[in-house]
Amino acid sequence: MLMFAMVTRLFWAADADGSLRSGAKVMAEVRAEDIEAVFSSEVLEALGGGLAEPKLAQSEDILRPMFKTLPKNEHGNLGRAAVRYALHRFFVKQHGWFVEGLELPEAGQNASSPTAILKERVPSYVEDLFEHHLGGRGFGLRQLAILASTLEHLVHDEAMGRLQESYQAHKVLPTDLVTEYEAKEIIEAYFASFLFGKNLSQVSRPQLEQFKKKLSSRFAGWDDTQVWLKDMQLSVRYADRGVSNPFVQGDLDFPRIAHVVEEVGDRYGRFQDLECQGIKKRLMDGESQLPGRLFLSDFYRKGFDGNFRETAEYLRKIGALDESDPKMQPSVVVPNYMNSRTNCLGTPSFYSVCCIDECEGLMGHLEREIRVPAAGSERIAALVASMPSDTMDAPRNLSTALLIRLEAIAERHDGRVPLHGRLFAQWMHHAYPNECQYPQLADETSTQAAPTNVSKSLTKAGMQKYIDQFTVDVDELPADNYDMPWMDVENLLEEYEQLSTRAAENALWGFFRTAALLLALLSMVVGMAMSSKAAFAAPGSAKSEKCSV
Repeated sequence: MLMFAMVTRLFWAADADGSLRSGAKVMAEVRAEDIEAVFSSEVLEALGGGLAEPKLAQSEDILRPMFKTLPKNEHGNLGRAAVRYALHRFFVKQHGWFVEGLELPEAGQNASSPTAILKERVPSYVEDLFEHHLGGRGFGLRQLAILASTLEHLVHDEAMGRLQESYQAHKVLPTDLVTEYEAKEIIEAYFASFLFGKNLSQVSRPQLEQFKKKLSSRFAGWDDTQVWLKDMQLSVRYADRGVSNPFVQGDLDFPRIAHVVEEVGDRYGRFQDLECQGIKKRLMDGESQLPGRLFLSDFYRKGFDGNFRETAEYLRKIGALDESDPKMQPSVVVPNYMNSRTNCLGTPSFYSVCCIDECEGLMGHLEREIRVPAAGSERIAALVASMPSDTMDAPRNLSTALLIRLEAIAERHDGRVPLHGRLFAQWMHHAYPNECQYPQLADETSTQAAPTNVSKSLTKAGMQKYIDQFTVDVDELPADNYDMPWMDVENLLEEYEQLSTRAAENALWGFFRTAALLLALLSMVVGMAMSSKAAFAAPGSAKSEKCSV
């Protein structure tokens, strides 16, 4: 009924005098306003109607500073690459989620549609609405927030599926009330299935108990995670005290446990990041003279306790190996290693929980201050000099080398530095070497995707052999820091010089797509109207009938 009402309003709109509006006028207004209303209303309906509105407003507030600084098309909207980039950063910042399908496109490749990950997860008409809007005009802030909320909704749906599997494995029905202890067991099993990709629906009760016993040996942080899960259970129970049934003492229903599971999914990234910070500290303890790096031999020296055993080939493929100086042994780039998939948890089909990207907070501060896609080098230098990080104090004086590099980027782009280009990301790495990743050339490496057909781990014997081969005599090292690695290769998120051409092409194709959509919907509405008229005219026909599309 909702779709029928909107489509009817869309096509049979009348002017004040009651006459139908002309086709050209309707077409213009549909492209500018009415399709927007259909888009928002239909997706909101799929997400739960008005209940989604507060969440959308919150997402818009979070995305707004980044949205203002991203390059736009002639409609003032974002294209495919910018939408993927924005969504990826949004989920990493909010939850530490790496959502499959939002990996940043590699250099020289066209970005696939960010809506492709909706396939088989939402009704096809919702995906079509997203894709139609993105292909025709691009995404505004509202549409970006709706897509972000849709993806969050899908993550929660996947969590509910795993929770139901945990109920099934414990031989409990979702309609049953369970005790606090039973809830704890169900939640722990759910979370273990997330970590290891275990399908609990096919697990017998003895197999489930055996699986639980092995958790501590399979996951070093399981004991701490159990404590955290219990704390989350108590925290949610306290938060829900005003809405829970006062006549039910102690027994929990499925919705209350589902609330715990949703909060666990949303907050686990922050909890897990405590371990990430411990890993970072250990790596920095062996830092070489070049900030943000440690020699591969020192990396392996730290690996005899079970961590830091990745092969050089694997580190190279994930973009964490610096081999820029042929006179020196390779070194591990700390933030690249920290933000690679090697430090992610979870094996679901949709997302993983990874370390929080510390550079995201720094970039967010710059975006809130600058508010445009590009800025002068002096403005950026002043902001960075006053912006502290976990390992950089502020205010500080930026080095001459940093200032020269920043000015060179500005000269390359007519006096302004694009905030979302490879060269500025490279500059930010050297300004914050332990927080911001060094952007390796994407055609050779990929920090987002786990490499395949590559040996991942070395044995202790292999590590020792490498250490013996590349032992560094500290007295032979240069007294001063090495020149900071720099590759003068740019890769803008959206090539500014191509925006107008691409936007014109999109507008033309958007017109034909819109026309085809209008004709299809018009044919559908006319058919429904004729059927409805015939039904009312028939003797003994029903006076009303529900319509659905």
